[in-house]
Amino acid sequence: MKKEFPVTLTIAGSDSGGGAGVQADLKTFSSLATFGTTVFTCLTAQNPDGVSGIYEISPDFVSAQLQAVSSYFPIKAAKTGMLYSKDIIKSVASFFYENPDIQLVLDPVMVATSGAKLLKDDAIQSLVEDLIPLSKLITPNLDEASLLLGEPINQYDQLVPMAKKLFEKFKVPVLLKGGHLPNATNAIDVLFDGKSTYEYSKAYLKEKHTHGTGCTYSAAITAMIAHGKNLSEAIGSAKEYLHLTIEDDILTGPIHHLNHFPEPIN
Repeated sequence: MKKEFPVTLTIAGSDSGGGAGVQADLKTFSSLATFGTTVFTCLTAQNPDGVSGIYEISPDFVSAQLQAVSSYFPIKAAKTGMLYSKDIIKSVASFFYENPDIQLVLDPVMVATSGAKLLKDDAIQSLVEDLIPLSKLITPNLDEASLLLGEPINQYDQLVPMAKKLFEKFKVPVLLKGGHLPNATNAIDVLFDGKSTYEYSKAYLKEKHTHGTGCTYSAAITAMIAHGKNLSEAIGSAKEYLHLTIEDDILTGPIHHLNHFPEPIN
């Protein structure tokens, strides 16, 4: 018998450099035995050094992509990445409001590691009011969480209270990613689901190129949810996968990239 792959969906921007965005999501979905579908929100001209141009897809065409995919495929789980504008966010939120059975992982992509803005200022309110409440999980890094809360997060002992504070604000489970903590020896993330706190820790891999880690992590969580794992299990498996992609990196010309096809994990 043919193995049935659960269907996953990424709603995000394109990375012409291939290391992040939709490209990283599709590689992750494939590596973790799901069938990845796509809705493009933006096209970017970028490489690991930075973003030199952004072309926004019209909200109507974003909606058309969503309709085309969802009317044919039984989507188990979805993730969002770069949404960029208020109107795109409202189109995406309308889709999930009408399709509440699709489990949504929201990666609140706001600023690229290079410093390029990936979310317009007037879009933040729409993200908070229209889309976050429809999510199964949000996965902010420290900078994104600081923007959402309006206060800095730069110490390990802030992770749990700030994850709880984000939950209290948005009423959805929060995975606060602590990989950018200064002088960290471990990459530590904290999940608070409203009742329990879970901590995920892996050794911090120094001198590794990490372009695309946020996209890859949220895509891996999405894939694990599509396979039927509960939230804490999905994050644990995704954390293991992400660590492997960094540890077993590949040389691509002048730099190393994540290896999205390491040895399979269960």
